[in-house]
Amino acid sequence: MRCRKGHCNDELNTWNQEELQFYSMHRFVAILRGINVSGQKLIKMKDLISLLEKAGLQNVTNYIQSGNIAFDSKEEQIPILVDQIQSAIKSEYGFDVPTQILTAEKLKRVVTRIPYLNKLDVDHSKIYIVFLDQTPKDVPEIDVKFKGDDEFLIQDDIIYLYLNTGAGRTKLSNNFWESKLKVNATSRNWKTTLKLMEMVGG
Repeated sequence: MRCRKGHCNDELNTWNQEELQFYSMHRFVAILRGINVSGQKLIKMKDLISLLEKAGLQNVTNYIQSGNIAFDSKEEQIPILVDQIQSAIKSEYGFDVPTQILTAEKLKRVVTRIPYLNKLDVDHSKIYIVFLDQTPKDVPEIDVKFKGDDEFLIQDDIIYLYLNTGAGRTKLSNNFWESKLKVNATSRNWKTTLKLMEMVGG
C-alpha cells in the first residue's frame, strides 16, 4: 500500500478490522489419517468443523468423510497447526489422529509433477498420492515382490502411485511406506488431491 507523505497513519486507520484480519490470514488443508474407516475413529464432519472452529481455526470446510479439512489461520507455523488440530481431537474424542498440513504451493507442486497423465489410456482412478510428513533420510530399494504390477515414484516428501492392481489389493500401502521409509504417510486418490488444491485456492 502506498502512503502519501505524512498520511500513512490516516490511511491505515481507514482499514477496518475485518480487512486487516483478511489480509493476515493463510489458507491451509489438513488431511487426517484413519478416521471413519471400517467403523474406527468415528467423527462426524459437522462436529469436527465445530470443534476446529472452537480451537481457533476459521472458515473451516470439509470434503467427504475421510478427513479433508480446509481452513484459515493467522498462524504460519505448520507444526503448531498440526498440534492445534491433533490436541483438539484428542481432547474431544480420546484418540490420536495423524495429521498433515498442506499449503497451496505444495499441492500445486504435487499436481504439476504427476508423472502418469501422459500414459497411454491412463486411468485416473488408479492414481494415488502418498503424502509424507518429511523427506525420508534413506530410500531403500523396493523388492519387485512388493511392487508387483503397480508403479511408484518417490519425489522428496511425495510418492506417486499408479495402482494397476487396485487400491484394495496393492502392497504399497501407507503402512508399507512407513515401515520402509520411517516417516508418517497419508494417501489420497487423484480426484481428492485435485479437490484439495481447489479448497486451498490453488
